[in-house]
Amino acid sequence: MPISLHPISRDEAPTLRNLFELYAYDFSETVPLELHASGRFEVPVPDRWWDDAEHFPFFIRENERLYGFALARRGSRITTATDVMDVAEFFVIRGARGKGVGAAAAHALFAAFPGRWEIRVRHTNTLAKRFWARVAHTWAGRPIASEAFTAEDVAWDVFRLGDRR
Repeated sequence: MPISLHPISRDEAPTLRNLFELYAYDFSETVPLELHASGRFEVPVPDRWWDDAEHFPFFIRENERLYGFALARRGSRITTATDVMDVAEFFVIRGARGKGVGAAAAHALFAAFPGRWEIRVRHTNTLAKRFWARVAHTWAGRPIASEAFTAEDVAWDVFRLGDRR
């Protein structure tokens, strides 16, 4: 499947915000998110995704068909390491799940920024944890165990990846 990543321009921010509503809806099963009176979650997409040179927003597409987004940033959210890439947010629409779209997009993301990666998953998000375990395994060519950690009273699992062998 020819899945590719397309940098998101500031002009395309409204489309990303629309996708964030779907992302928030999915997350509302495992994270207490407030649905506003407008019927929207209204999760903000910070300007740093366009203003900070260490932040990289992408749409996930097959040709022109939009399937989701991947937001990556340089720097560990766990340690002070600056030479690590972080999967900050990652979303594939439900209709494209289980078809290889997410794995292809994740592998494209890793290939775009060779080196070390960290993927943080909330411990309560079992579907995402299974997805990232499979993706990490296929990328590394071997199983990658997650490591547990807690930050700001939230339990996380982190997958750490190196260069592809």
